[in-house]
Amino acid sequence: MFHEPLKLQLRFLKMIVTLFALVLLIQTWRLWTPQTLFPQVPLFAWVSEIPATVDWLSFTIMGLSLICLLVLSVVPFLMKRSEGDDDPQFQRLCGCLFLLAFVLAVVFDQHRLQPWAYQFALGLLILTVLKPPRAIALFRLLVISIYFYSALSKCDASFVQTLGRQLAEGLFSAVGISTAYWSKQTLSWIATSFPVGEFLIAFGLFFRRTRQVALWVAVGMHLTLILAIGPLGLNHYQGVLIWNVYFILQDLILFHARFQNQKPVEPAESQVEERVSQSAVTGLARGVQILIWFALLAPLLEPTGYFDHWPSWGLYASHHDRVVLLIDEEAKWELPPDLQPFIDSPQPLSRWCRMRVERWSLADLGAPLYPQARFQLGVALAVGKAVEQNQAQNESQPRIRLLYESAADRWSGKRKIREYNGLSQIEPLTGEFLLNAAPRPFQIE
Repeated sequence: MFHEPLKLQLRFLKMIVTLFALVLLIQTWRLWTPQTLFPQVPLFAWVSEIPATVDWLSFTIMGLSLICLLVLSVVPFLMKRSEGDDDPQFQRLCGCLFLLAFVLAVVFDQHRLQPWAYQFALGLLILTVLKPPRAIALFRLLVISIYFYSALSKCDASFVQTLGRQLAEGLFSAVGISTAYWSKQTLSWIATSFPVGEFLIAFGLFFRRTRQVALWVAVGMHLTLILAIGPLGLNHYQGVLIWNVYFILQDLILFHARFQNQKPVEPAESQVEERVSQSAVTGLARGVQILIWFALLAPLLEPTGYFDHWPSWGLYASHHDRVVLLIDEEAKWELPPDLQPFIDSPQPLSRWCRMRVERWSLADLGAPLYPQARFQLGVALAVGKAVEQNQAQNESQPRIRLLYESAADRWSGKRKIREYNGLSQIEPLTGEFLLNAAPRPFQIE
């Protein structure tokens, strides 16, 4: 029999994970259902031949799994029923189904590999399949790894020079302090403190003696981030704010001293519990542990390009390679009025207008743009094909241009930029990636 603080801790974690996952799934529902608002880029090329209506299946399974888990966590708690009445087998089924449906959704569109969804899919698998002591331990390691890899991804000049400064400006703007006359060097030093703080949180949470101090530092960091990116600061999309609120609650449940001070176990009882626990280890539990350890270690491959940026917890980092889409000024006005706000005016003496696909994604899907150049290339191709459909046959001048920016140098922040004009030059780039970069057929209406 597991101790009451441990059971309570596990139950609370299930509650908040399922609740916040459900809230974010509802908020970004357009991303998970068949849609023609924004280009879709499957994980594999052959998926484009399968009807997109399969998306409804994955979305429905994800939603129903979360609702069932939420009910199974909340109702017994309110009725003060024992842990054994929670139907653990059905909970395991729901946790596995959510993960499988999430994977299916990502196969149909890489855009859906949102960091919050990835974390919740892994977290629910841990909480529903593994026994409480091991589940809590692995869940803690997962959270600590997020802080560690997030800090690691910001240890480069590009973050300090760009997004780090923006976060600093947003934070001080939220508290009514203008940074208009501050030097770039001052903002850069403030930006440097962000990854340092995340490193301290990761190491502090790992060790029991420093855990409580690190916990409150983490809570303070998330509150600060909410200020910086909230309505008073940079005014980023609501999903990031919701995810930060979740992190505060999650950290309090995982690391607070209330759940650390468990009563010691009698030796005989401990041995019996250990034998029961050993006999209960199944092939599914072993498989889940292998998967979680892969998720914990795979982000180390991110600098090599063999593991994506967001599953490596590169949050608010900017060193990854990326694609900039430019559209001819005349072609711009042939696009629907709904897309005009996402297309900049051309620079002086230039006919090229930058299309802000990241704003388009937020506006129509409620989700940030997937940061991989592979996915962004697919979006550019979808837009480029739609634009060039209206091109006159006697018009030989390209109507789209693509700037492929390499990953930023860690020390200088500089990038190598390659330029491609027209679909004939852009389409062959899809062969440079191991995974698919070609979009589904897309019509701009």
